[in-house]
Amino acid sequence: MKTIKLLPATLLLPMLLGMVSCEEKDSQAQFEIYENHEITACAVKDPLKNYTWLSEFIEENRESTYNIIIYLYANAGTKEDNIVIDISPNRIGYPGVSIDIYEWKKIFSCEGDRLFVNASGGVDNESWNNFFYSGQNSVKGVLWSRLRVN
Repeated sequence: MKTIKLLPATLLLPMLLGMVSCEEKDSQAQFEIYENHEITACAVKDPLKNYTWLSEFIEENRESTYNIIIYLYANAGTKEDNIVIDISPNRIGYPGVSIDIYEWKKIFSCEGDRLFVNASGGVDNESWNNFFYSGQNSVKGVLWSRLRVN
């Protein structure tokens, strides 16, 4: 009987230690932040400062445990600029985090409207794929990034 009582405790202890270990890893994580204040997006100089929605996003995510890169894309045909926020979760220790690229890579107009969202609020996969894979849109520059360095 004693072995039956000890068995669940011996299984629980490694799980608890693993959870503490993941928390310690996240608290020790070091990130490097890059800000580009020299770039112009949609004819607006320094979009990090002059687009309220973008500066609010950055402030809200400055302490995130995720890798985040904010790109400025330009369309070759229309010359229209769009902002792409690419969030990559640090999946070490968190294998349950979704790897669905449609969930983590979001396309916005310069005004902050999310593009390629269907009526139900999900991503319009065809339009999203066309944006990235048609060859019409390319990276003009990086506006901001927060990347884990350890």
